[in-house]
Amino acid sequence: MHEVTFRLSGTDGYAAVTDALAVEIALWCNDHADLLRVRGPPTDVDRVCDRVDAIAGVDDALVDGGRAVVVTDACVRGADEPTVDAHLAATGCVLLPPLRYEDGNRWCRVLALSADRLTALYRSLQAEFDVTVAEKRSLEPGIDGAATESPLGLERVLPSLTRRQRQVFTLAVERGYYRSPRETSMEAIADTVGIDRRTAEEHRRRAEAKLVDAVVEYYRRH
Repeated sequence: MHEVTFRLSGTDGYAAVTDALAVEIALWCNDHADLLRVRGPPTDVDRVCDRVDAIAGVDDALVDGGRAVVVTDACVRGADEPTVDAHLAATGCVLLPPLRYEDGNRWCRVLALSADRLTALYRSLQAEFDVTVAEKRSLEPGIDGAATESPLGLERVLPSLTRRQRQVFTLAVERGYYRSPRETSMEAIADTVGIDRRTAEEHRRRAEAKLVDAVVEYYRRH
């Protein structure tokens, strides 16, 4: 099996919301309505409902500081144009929920049994989107003939990190913060992200705590 995450730029709908506000939106789509999980600064999260209401209507919402869960009145398929559904159907690929919107882009995680199908999907998407391959990997289905709990394995239980937590933690790994001896400092990472050192350290510690808790819980269940 093969998995690719495509970044689609220049789209409307929820992508435009994340271009105007510093939030990340994860979407689980149903035929009649959508479930949205929103993360970001509290001031921007408070404004998300008005933007979503203009796109698909808001049936109900729970807002708690920098987090919100929103249920829409209608499915985004009617407003978030162009959609990727026809491209997926034509190439035999499967979209793995949730769809993710951040920084004015739509992020689609797609699974296919052959690499050729994903290549065909990429070429098809290019006809309508400014598309970039953000991540790709091969997946092994099962161990010793036994089916795994899901095609994503451990990824299914990994926690949701905020945009800043992902930025700081990813930079720390990529630039050698966890190597011995360390090849970078939190001050350098903070400068790259554009925040102060203490804030960067707090984002790093929170990301580490979430990831460690998730891994420990995974091993308890397996």
